[in-house]
Amino acid sequence: MSNADNPNLENLLQMGITAAKQGNHDAARLFFKQVLDEDKKNDRAWVWMASVVDDPVKRQQYLETALKINPSNKSARKLLRTLSRKRSVKEQRTLMLGVIFVLTILVVAALFCVLALVLR
Repeated sequence: MSNADNPNLENLLQMGITAAKQGNHDAARLFFKQVLDEDKKNDRAWVWMASVVDDPVKRQQYLETALKINPSNKSARKLLRTLSRKRSVKEQRTLMLGVIFVLTILVVAALFCVLALVLR
């Protein structure tokens, strides 16, 4: 069922979009959930729902669902790329922190070895 077939769903979707744009994510989620309860194949509602959830795993799932429904949904594709880039940057930062931690331990160990040799 498309939103054109059910103007109430389109109204709910628009109210959700308005709430999302105003930063009221809780209300937006409720509106989008109502739309999706009636029309699981509403790719626009899935994309908007993805924009108001805090969990990046759910966000990715919702965007992938939107793309399964409508592979030409440019918004879903763009947001999924952005999410992937953010995840990649976060993973790189985590890796760098790990490398810095290991190097710090090695430097401290080397200093203790030098100190032990000097104090002999």
